[in-house]
Amino acid sequence: MPRSTNSPASRRRRKRVLEQAKGYFGNKSRLYRYANDAVNHALQYAYRDRRNKKRTWRSLWITRLNAACRENGITYSRFVEGLDYANIGLDRKALADIAVRDAAAFTVIVNKTRAALEAKAAVLEEGDDLCKLEGVRTKIRQILADGGITTFAQLAETPVERLKELVAAAGPRFKGIDPSTWPEQASYAAKGDWRSFNKLTAELRGIRRV
Repeated sequence: MPRSTNSPASRRRRKRVLEQAKGYFGNKSRLYRYANDAVNHALQYAYRDRRNKKRTWRSLWITRLNAACRENGITYSRFVEGLDYANIGLDRKALADIAVRDAAAFTVIVNKTRAALEAKAAVLEEGDDLCKLEGVRTKIRQILADGGITTFAQLAETPVERLKELVAAAGPRFKGIDPSTWPEQASYAAKGDWRSFNKLTAELRGIRRV
């Protein structure tokens, strides 16, 4: 039997690689073996740098926003925090473009975020210091305040399931938080029974009862 080959398909495959290597230096654009290596490397670099490009642009947007925020008397971190409370859904790309092209409009946005931060601070000042409870820190206190819980009495009356929903909605970083003892702690704090409160917290390991 005569030997059969698949030369038309092989030739097309090689031509496709050489077309991708067009313009490469020396043998990398003329000989298949070298061109194939060069194209494979180029595809790996392209895959990597498509992601690095996003990272670089995000860094540039943050730098521009930080500079614009400083000119308006606010830090970048406080500005981003205020955006959430002011319900401003613009992303960093759009905000950086506004900061560069329309400084007056950006100042209006900054003023709105500053007002939202002041309103948030006023709400927290009216309530109790929930950070006294075991397992409650500043971020958790803010999550509870967003859910309308700012005092020990309100927390004591809140079902544990509701607290778990609030914590879960805050994102995966709070996944390990267990609020099951917060209402009991808050009930003692609301009554001013700090002896029972301290006894309870002594029984806790982290935020769970031993």
